[in-house]
Amino acid sequence: IGQAFPYTPIANPSWQVPNWTFGIQEAELQKRVDEARAQGAQAVVVLNHNGMDVDLKLASRVTGVDAILGGHTHDGVPKPTLVTRTDGQTLVTNAGSNGKFLGVLDIDVQQGKVKGMNYRLLPVFANMLPADREMQAFIDKVRAPFKAKLEEPLAVTEGLLYRRGNFNGT
Repeated sequence: IGQAFPYTPIANPSWQVPNWTFGIQEAELQKRVDEARAQGAQAVVVLNHNGMDVDLKLASRVTGVDAILGGHTHDGVPKPTLVTRTDGQTLVTNAGSNGKFLGVLDIDVQQGKVKGMNYRLLPVFANMLPADREMQAFIDKVRAPFKAKLEEPLAVTEGLLYRRGNFNGT
């Protein structure tokens, strides 16, 4: 089940999403989970862009979800959090940002039920992968008119610039 970034109309121009509604919409998510289960889904995975804190809260309140694979906070979570409720549990994790990691989730389904899950975070060494020639040529072409401006220094710092997540940084 996919769930869009709840703050889309705040983070983007409203003309890009006319007549659309956003938000956490917990009741709507529960409805979709219940429908999927009623149609025979043996495992339910939510893919969203809410952020780890919202994902943990959703996992504690929405039943029937086996795993939440989230984003937004850019956290590369090597060990997922298991949220336990009286009716079951939900694995919650995020795989970082900008293609630095690949999150791999294996779900063991036996006789219609999830018997186990294994999650791992694999580092992606992008500098070791050759660029796609056609895509690189396209990027170079699009950037060409702006090359001089893009190479212009904006500022110089003697200190280390650091960014972790959306709100923590120098």
